[in-house]
Amino acid sequence: MKKGNLLTAALCIILGAVIIAVASGYPTAADYGTGVPGPGLWPIVISILMLVCSALLIFNTMRMKPEENTKIELKSSNQIRVYICMGILLVYVAVLETVGFIISTIVMQFIFMQWFAKKKPWITLIISVAVTMVVYAAFKYILNVPIDFGMFAI
Repeated sequence: MKKGNLLTAALCIILGAVIIAVASGYPTAADYGTGVPGPGLWPIVISILMLVCSALLIFNTMRMKPEENTKIELKSSNQIRVYICMGILLVYVAVLETVGFIISTIVMQFIFMQWFAKKKPWITLIISVAVTMVVYAAFKYILNVPIDFGMFAI
């Protein structure tokens, strides 16, 4: 578990640093002239929190008692479900720019809700569309972050 914690913390530190570097180049509130935060605000805030959590994980792992250092099972049914979820998210990210935010997000949410919630498909579809449109409106009209891209852009 110690090795896994340290590896996870290191990967999160690298990812957080890369996201901060990329998001720092995004337009700022001053660039828009509206006072609305730019698109880099939340990625930077979340990355800073991720760096803090990674540092805490390293600190707690180094203080871990030997009896707490248990072996991590990587092939149980729950871990396989996590791997499938990561695969679905990787496909989502891969098709996001081509297909666009709205269609790919509706499909991704529909798949996850059907898998985890096991509701009637038409209920899941309505919820997927509603949540996607709320997120789309929040980014486009409140945060001034344009997410009109892909072949099905509005």
